[in-house]
Amino acid sequence: MKRNRNHMKKILLLTTALGLAGASSLMAGTIDVFITGSTAFRANVYNACSKLIISPTIYYADAAHGGANSGFSSSTASWVMTGTPITSLTNIQGNTLVIHGFFTGSIQGLQTTEQGTKLVFAQPHGTAGGNSDTYTTNAPTIGFSDASGTASPYPASGNFIEENVCVQPFVWCKSIAGGSVATISNITWEQVEYGIPVGRIPVSAWSYNIADTNNFIYLMQRSKDSGTRRCETQGAYYQYNDTCAVYLYDYTNNYFYGGPNNLVGTLQNTNTSFGAFPAGVIGTEGPGLGNANMNWGFGYIGGGDIKNSLNNGNAANQAIAYLSIGDSKGVNNGGGNWSTVISYNGIWPTAAGIGIHGNSGTNDFSPITLGYYPLWGFEVLVHPESSSTATVISGQDLTYGQLGDNATPGSFMGVFNAQSYLNGGMVAVGSIENEIVASQPGGATGIPIAAMQNGVNTRPSVGGTIYPLFQ
Repeated sequence: MKRNRNHMKKILLLTTALGLAGASSLMAGTIDVFITGSTAFRANVYNACSKLIISPTIYYADAAHGGANSGFSSSTASWVMTGTPITSLTNIQGNTLVIHGFFTGSIQGLQTTEQGTKLVFAQPHGTAGGNSDTYTTNAPTIGFSDASGTASPYPASGNFIEENVCVQPFVWCKSIAGGSVATISNITWEQVEYGIPVGRIPVSAWSYNIADTNNFIYLMQRSKDSGTRRCETQGAYYQYNDTCAVYLYDYTNNYFYGGPNNLVGTLQNTNTSFGAFPAGVIGTEGPGLGNANMNWGFGYIGGGDIKNSLNNGNAANQAIAYLSIGDSKGVNNGGGNWSTVISYNGIWPTAAGIGIHGNSGTNDFSPITLGYYPLWGFEVLVHPESSSTATVISGQDLTYGQLGDNATPGSFMGVFNAQSYLNGGMVAVGSIENEIVASQPGGATGIPIAAMQNGVNTRPSVGGTIYPLFQ
């Protein structure tokens, strides 16, 4: 009997040891998080992620893999950072945290995350602070979008959930070229509603001069995977698959080509910030795995690509575009930040009105928070979730408990998308909410959800009528 008890104790010890070994395989090692989606929101994501790791080492994908070959910054569309997680990430302590980012577009971000589509991400190898020289293919863990999935073919379903992150302001912005576009200071809903399906608006719509009927202001448009484009089109009451004409600007020959019938020749990606005919997709983000950016029709891949085009001062570049407040900040005619933003229906995105031109201080977004300026959308993200917290997520190397959600303290999402400010608390370091609040003195490019929770500004998740304080 004694020998049997000893035998049972050995079995128990062995079983316990194996259990601990299994637990340590999940609790110690490398935890990878793969983030994709919104190009308009990439800088906020980058800045928040850099605070989730103690003294992160950062590598940037090269231009052929969606990044850049120089000028690395939070605006670079593909990067990877690695190091020890901050102490508030209690669910993943004892691991090395590796966060990979590759920002291709909002609707594409929803689709690839929910369908487990593999993308090419940079690995933490190569020149620290410079280019990565090693890449991996993996399904995204988290997908960001400027528009809710409910306004696209990819609403969150099954074990995927959608969380609001913040409010993303948008503006109409004009090119730095002289001529007719320089005289434009406002655009109306009617002009936008007319312009989306035809791709351009006669100058006479502003000048009221019949001689300007055959002179045009072109609307630079993103490809169909853009959440920014979806917010624009939904604001004019167009559905996802309704016609959106695309004209592209040829830097070499200085003219626009394309139009309602998308007559831009062979669908191809220039993989540069330039759009020489007959390219159909323009972008610096690179083609990605299987040239995925080619699957979304004609247009500019990222808001940064439109920003680059608007910054071309050739007289032929008579163009305007719907951009995030972040991308529009860099369209500069010599007047500094936001110097080419125009009003919408006579209303400006900040309380400064036309004073937003050149602003280098705090942006007062009360026209949005109080329900007067309608060009905004909820920035959202999607990710997998399960009640089985110990289970490793399919296609990932972290558990559901380690990823968590924004209501799970200590998890990745519990810090990254913490809404402490919304709940009356202090913002959490490493959260996007923290980045927005901290950036307010320099002109924040997002609005905390807490600022909208005043009972006076409600609307559908994307576009639609706003309900202001005074009606």
